[in-house]
Amino acid sequence: MRVLKLLLTMFTGLLSGVLLVGGAITYFMPTENNKSIVAVFLLGCAGIFSVYFHAKTEELYPFSEFDEPLHELSKKYWALHIAFGLILLILGTLMIILWLNSVSELFILVISIFLFIIGLWTLLDVYFLNKFIVSYKERRARQEGIEDIGDSSTL
Repeated sequence: MRVLKLLLTMFTGLLSGVLLVGGAITYFMPTENNKSIVAVFLLGCAGIFSVYFHAKTEELYPFSEFDEPLHELSKKYWALHIAFGLILLILGTLMIILWLNSVSELFILVISIFLFIIGLWTLLDVYFLNKFIVSYKERRARQEGIEDIGDSSTL
């Protein structure tokens, strides 16, 4: 599980870097359609927050029981991470549909499938991480309840 998290972090970082650099370079070039370039740059920014999310949640992998308190990230980072995954998933799906309708270059299909897989992988990572955190909190609450009962019985 830890290797998959590292791979996802590397792919997300690489993709975010390409989006940021590509968006910044094309932003300063005179073109007619700067709105789409700004969207690419903002997607790269969301990707950087996603990389931050991966770096902060890396310590939770592999999912195992531990007695240390769980340090949670802000809901903003969760939301940005989920948004990044959804945008990649939707973008990959739309690009695949457009490719199927126009049957253009195979390279575009490869990029589309890559975006789709990274988006799906990101969302699955969030799902399993959230599932782990919920079960961890439940176990921790049960453990503290048992300790409280044990402490009150010794009085």
